[in-house]
Amino acid sequence: MSADQQKKINSGFGAKSEPNDILSGKDLSGKVVIVTGGYSGIGLETTRALCAAGAKVYVPVRTPAKAEENLADIEGDLVVDAMDLADLPSVESYVKSIADRESSIDLLINNAGIMASPESRIGNNWESQFAVNHLGHFVLTTGLLPQLIAEGGARVVCLSSTAHRRSDVLWDDTHFLNQPYEKWTAYAQAKTANALFALGLDMKYRDQGVRAFSVHPGGILTPLQRHLPIEEMVALGWTDEDGNLSEQAAAMFKTPTQGCTTSLWAATSEALSGMGGLYCEDCDIADFAGEDSPRFFGVSPWAVDEDSAIRLWAMTEEMLAH
Repeated sequence: MSADQQKKINSGFGAKSEPNDILSGKDLSGKVVIVTGGYSGIGLETTRALCAAGAKVYVPVRTPAKAEENLADIEGDLVVDAMDLADLPSVESYVKSIADRESSIDLLINNAGIMASPESRIGNNWESQFAVNHLGHFVLTTGLLPQLIAEGGARVVCLSSTAHRRSDVLWDDTHFLNQPYEKWTAYAQAKTANALFALGLDMKYRDQGVRAFSVHPGGILTPLQRHLPIEEMVALGWTDEDGNLSEQAAAMFKTPTQGCTTSLWAATSEALSGMGGLYCEDCDIADFAGEDSPRFFGVSPWAVDEDSAIRLWAMTEEMLAH
């Protein structure tokens, strides 16, 4: 990524654009797509839109019963399999099952994630938000590289968040072994890692036709908030005591359909041809965030830093080797 590309291009779309706006006139017949978390929240709407455009969509799911219920009304070529990002052997097994069925993949949307969850450990004593949001997707994506590279032109979209602005990766204590756990800092560093992974992936594999982007979907009330008590959402200004969106949040928040459009745009827009490693928001490339930037917009320099992307890749491989 060249730093001069990290700026708005006036795409013609915006925060409240709908999937039909983004995919209008696009025929995705014959395209093979994987959407993690594609059965809940904005992931469900991503799956719905891609199936409607003709794509064959694979949705790996952690809870098959819930997925079956949520996906029941979607028509199209939809394939549901079991996979849990917190269980790396299940991710590796899923990669093998895809390789047995598909010789190439056109789009991978790393949409699944957990947010502000209570402290828990998985794998090799890893903090769960970093492990699920980053490590699980790293294993999935790198495992699928033969299929992504096969025909050239594949795109990978990694869902980040404006929360990345709260914290860089905690390079010296990523898993909170030497400091008290703080759920929002843990989430923030995981979302920074998602952006840096997209950049690192693009840097490593752009010459083989794989381009990657990170996206901030916007503020949306979805099951992602399941770990937040109502009192905390009231304190954040998101809802009232009855769980209804506050006036301020209602003006800024998106619907789940509007929340999936930046992912769809990054995955399919011709305006991004020849580009990659960029952080996108509101169906456009984001500007850099400075001291005077609005709180919820723009990308912090640490989330699109090439040296940090290389460092994260090496650190991740080291974690996974033990």
